[in-house]
Amino acid sequence: MNDMALLIARLFLGVPFIVWGVMKLRGGEAQIAPVIASLGLPDAKGLAYLVGLCELAGGIALALGYPARTASLLLGLWCLVTAYVAHKTDTNQLLAHTAMAGGFFLLAAVGAGTISLFTGAPSGIFAFLP
Repeated sequence: MNDMALLIARLFLGVPFIVWGVMKLRGGEAQIAPVIASLGLPDAKGLAYLVGLCELAGGIALALGYPARTASLLLGLWCLVTAYVAHKTDTNQLLAHTAMAGGFFLLAAVGAGTISLFTGAPSGIFAFLP
């Protein structure tokens, strides 16, 4: 597979999550906390910050290309859960999140390519991460 195409795909999938994560960590949690509270989960504001942190970390991992397979798999599952839990009444958002999940799962299957951190083959302790 073309490594430049994989880099572009990683950036298209990762950068929005970086932006969304930063937005949630810089005051955007007020928009998601009521949704979390409506699900009956405890400490909605704390969980909203955790969501922002996970989105930021996953986006950075994808943009850097390591650990891209793990981050892609987790963000794909994240998109499916978000689609079902938060967007099941909005068909457009449901389909958008499902489509993003497909992109993440494809990236998890093919890997980050050589234009990535560690050029796709980490060594030392980092080699133990998938």
